[in-house]
Amino acid sequence: MLDGSALQPGDIAGLGLLNMPSGWIGLVRTGPGFVLRAYNQLLDETLDRPLDSPRVFLRATGDYDNDLAQLSYSTDGATFTPLGTALRLPYQLKTFQGTRYALFAFNSEGREGGCAQFDDFHVAEPLADRSQNLPLGKIITLTNLGNGTSVWSNRNGMLHSARPGSPEAQSPGIRFRVHDRGQGRVALEAIDGSGFITVVGLGLSGDVRLCKQETDGSLFQWQDMLRGQCMLLSLKNHRYVAIDPHTGEPYSAESPGARPDRKDGAVFTWREAAE
Repeated sequence: MLDGSALQPGDIAGLGLLNMPSGWIGLVRTGPGFVLRAYNQLLDETLDRPLDSPRVFLRATGDYDNDLAQLSYSTDGATFTPLGTALRLPYQLKTFQGTRYALFAFNSEGREGGCAQFDDFHVAEPLADRSQNLPLGKIITLTNLGNGTSVWSNRNGMLHSARPGSPEAQSPGIRFRVHDRGQGRVALEAIDGSGFITVVGLGLSGDVRLCKQETDGSLFQWQDMLRGQCMLLSLKNHRYVAIDPHTGEPYSAESPGARPDRKDGAVFTWREAAE
C-alpha cells in the first residue's frame, strides 16, 4: 500500500518493473491533488486516472509462461482494476538481467520533494512451493511428452511404451504406485505385480527393468516441471529415465536432461488413476 499524503507537487512514487523496457504504476502529485499514472516504455504509453485519496494499493501480476505483467490498482485493497497494456518481461542482453521489482519516489521537477510511505509489500509466489505437486502415495499413469505413449511394464520385465488405443495402454501395467522415500525421492511400483521400476547395469536401453525387490536402483528423484509434468532422475547413475521418441526402443536411464521444448523423451505428464 502506498500513502502519498506527504508528497509534494512534482513528486512521483509507485511500483516499478525495472528493465529495458520498463514500466510502472504510481501516484503523481499535482498542484490540485493526485493522479494515478501507469507508464509502458515499450509502447511509450501513459495513462492517467484521477484519485480522491492519496492512499492506493498497487499490484503487478506476472504471467511468466508468456513473459507478461499486468499493472493494477485498488482503493480498498480487495478489488483491483487493471491499468494500461500488459508489459513485456524480457531477459535483456545489455546487462544480462531479467525484470526486477522496484519501489520508487522522486521529484520530476528537479527540486526537493516530500516522501512516500510504503506499507505491506508482499510477494506471492503460488508456484514456488512444489511439495504438493508430488503424487506421493497415489496411483498414477505416466505419458511421455515426446510421443504421447504410456509408460508400460511389458511382459519381459522391461519398462516400455504403450501406444494410445492399444490393449497395452488399457492394461494394469501402465499404473504405478508412488512410494515416498523422503526429500522428493520416490520408488514406483507397478500395480500389475511386476515390481519396482529399477535401473540396472549402465542404464542403457532395456536397463530400466521391473524388479520384485526394491533396491538402490529403484530410487528416483522426482523433478517437478509444474502443471502435471515431471522428470525421473535415477539416483543410481544420476541420469534421467527417457526414450528416443522415434525408435520404439525400451526405456533407458542415460538422458542428461530435457530440451527446452520437453519433447525429447525425458519429460512425462502424470495423472492420478484408479486402483
